[in-house]
Amino acid sequence: MIFAAALVPMLGLMGGAIDYGRSVVDKTVLDSALDNAAIVAAKAAQDADAKGLQSAEMAVYAQTMALKAFNGTPKLPANTTPVIRVTVNNRSVTVTADYTSKTTTTLLKVVGFDRIDLSGHAESVVDLSPMVDIYLLIDVSGSMALGATQTDIDRLNAAFGCAFACHDGVKVKNSIYDAYEWAVLNGITLRTQEINKGIIDFVNWLTTQASASKRIRIASYSFSNDLTKLVNTTSTLSLAVTNLPQAPNTSNEYAGATHFKEIMPGFASEVGKAGDGKTSPKKLVIIATDGVQDPSRAWIWDVPKRAEVAPFAPASCRLIDSSVSVSVLYAPYLKLSYDWGYQATLGAPSQIWGGGTRFDDIVPQLTRCASTPDLFVNAATTPSIGSAFVSIFQKFTQIRLAR
Repeated sequence: MIFAAALVPMLGLMGGAIDYGRSVVDKTVLDSALDNAAIVAAKAAQDADAKGLQSAEMAVYAQTMALKAFNGTPKLPANTTPVIRVTVNNRSVTVTADYTSKTTTTLLKVVGFDRIDLSGHAESVVDLSPMVDIYLLIDVSGSMALGATQTDIDRLNAAFGCAFACHDGVKVKNSIYDAYEWAVLNGITLRTQEINKGIIDFVNWLTTQASASKRIRIASYSFSNDLTKLVNTTSTLSLAVTNLPQAPNTSNEYAGATHFKEIMPGFASEVGKAGDGKTSPKKLVIIATDGVQDPSRAWIWDVPKRAEVAPFAPASCRLIDSSVSVSVLYAPYLKLSYDWGYQATLGAPSQIWGGGTRFDDIVPQLTRCASTPDLFVNAATTPSIGSAFVSIFQKFTQIRLAR
């Protein structure tokens, strides 16, 4: 009799644990499906805008695509009712998504509960083809004349015992060419050439982005000892292709340095503050560099200057107004462990973390230079420099959940 009396509450407790566990799984699936639907709706609105659809048509299309994505989710609980609302206002799209559902109980039915109610909410916001000003800041210091790959470096070393193709007017191999000219003539790819090709590919990609390209402007600068403006802010994107950064200049031991810290106040002033993307442009800075500050080649004989060959300081990047998104495209500085100059500078102990070498500090420092970690891109992890530029722009404009 005691067992019989205890059986019902025991089944209730057991059923509660089992059925609650099932409801947690169901809610996880539903919440993930709803988040995805909110993002799909915003992306669909962007696509519809690019196709020229009006606001009402855009909202219907976005809603349809979101519902399709939600209902296509595997293992979606039955009896689920999603509601997707898409509002277009002043070229801003707001998506609100909700669902109601239930987990049908098994053992809990014994104690009078035949279901566990479930609900969820998600939101996403995206600007349609926002006004964007892109500022390219390209490193053209002497180190950018390093071979682009280990193969290129090996060929340079084999030719004249140096991994850098210095554009210094000093003739090599009994020729009429300096190392840079010789490398170009012999099909050796240098980092500066890789960056320039990436700019061309990036700008060409931007011009294919339908209505988006009409709301994008670009400006480009290069830096070494000084900051050089190549292109004023313009909607004629092709000007960035016809005015590419010039070859690294290392005509004497003081030229071709990397004065990042020194040029940043002036560059930050050029960029100014960003807007909301609707009435004034959002702003994206892309810094393409190997990330190493270098006072000049005088460090070869001026020993104290070797301490100044070090990774960029994130504080220099913070000079750019916080309303502006700062990204970094890292052209990897390859380890040259066999080179005495490398060992005396980047191979020397870290000046920051207290462990490792200055070389080990480059990526952490550049990552901190970027506004967010995802706006740091290592070119070695991408198919090409052009795709790295595109990746940065897409991350800058990507849709994120608001709630």
